[in-house]
Amino acid sequence: MGDFFSGLLHAAVFAKEAGYPLSEALGNATSKLKMYSNQEQESILSRHLAGFEVINRMGDPSLQPVLAELEQAVANESSVEMDYRSSHEEQPKNRVIDPYGMVYWNNKWYTVAFCHLRNEIRSFRADRILQTKRTQIIFKRPEAFSAREFFMQNLLPDLVGKDGLISLIIEGRTEALDDLCLHWFLGHHLKERTSNQAIFLLEEKSIHTYVPYFLLSYGKSIQVIEPQSLKEKLVAVASELMEYYQL
Repeated sequence: MGDFFSGLLHAAVFAKEAGYPLSEALGNATSKLKMYSNQEQESILSRHLAGFEVINRMGDPSLQPVLAELEQAVANESSVEMDYRSSHEEQPKNRVIDPYGMVYWNNKWYTVAFCHLRNEIRSFRADRILQTKRTQIIFKRPEAFSAREFFMQNLLPDLVGKDGLISLIIEGRTEALDDLCLHWFLGHHLKERTSNQAIFLLEEKSIHTYVPYFLLSYGKSIQVIEPQSLKEKLVAVASELMEYYQL
């Protein structure tokens, strides 16, 4: 039981730092657990928590009501009306969604929901939701639906068997390559790794659109060996930055 309780308390710490909407209720529940533990159990739990800390960046307190509303909508299978501003739109759009689940990824909260406006399942970033309003509409979540699987499949689609993939070969210091191979995007496409080299298999569009900006922060600690087109793109991006800051 000790491992179970200590694991639960650690999970509560993680949830609080992630901005979990019911972290206060979870905290109260864990406090009751400790209260009803005997002296030996409480001593063990205290020792497990004494050196356990989670550090996350400061969250926006105004996001809490939105997260709480979404959590309730997921649990009750009730639709939500919201004003949502996407990344490519200046003005928010009003839409009704059926929230199927919530995902915490890369320090941000998302809801995976059926969008009545687009008539499809989509992911919505919680910090782009300007306001929410409960509706009387009830929906039925698809059976065995996984918000996590949907989110990750859209973020990192499976490229197995796909034609036209290009090998990205990078050499560099071991520590830099270790970090590069743990990158949320590149790590998913890692094909081969040695002490001084990493080989990734990617679509050409990704290599020229996203990868240059991932690699610039590594400076001289890494070197692109192939493809030549990526080297040229890195030169172009670096030149643009130099011109921009020389103004």
